[in-house]
Amino acid sequence: MSALLAADLSSTAARYKRNAILWAIIAVLLGSTYVFVLVAITLALAERYSPVFAAAMVAAVLFATALILFLVLAILHARDRRLAEERRRRALLQANMGLIAVTSVVRSQPLLALAAAISVGTLLGLRTGRRRRKPER
Repeated sequence: MSALLAADLSSTAARYKRNAILWAIIAVLLGSTYVFVLVAITLALAERYSPVFAAAMVAAVLFATALILFLVLAILHARDRRLAEERRRRALLQANMGLIAVTSVVRSQPLLALAAAISVGTLLGLRTGRRRRKPER
């Protein structure tokens, strides 16, 4: 069994290593492409305008793009925070409703509540119980 697990782990590790190397190569190629596109745009603008103004235009466009992406990131972060707060509030509400239901059952029918507690305890005990060890030979 441990040999199968070791083989599975080694193949998984090899697959992750291969994927990481391929993604690194893709990132380098895309980065190089990006740089050459920026140079080509700057050279094309330099033919029409001065080289300094062309470089400044490319820098300004990149800066504006970075600001827009920063704004999008801030909006997404605020949305995620708001959704997490809503999920937390909903979970607290469900827990409170469950406690209210349990206390009403305990007050109205104590024997039924005792039987439910014993059955839940038994189910949890069976589900997370100890496994029987095989006898040693």
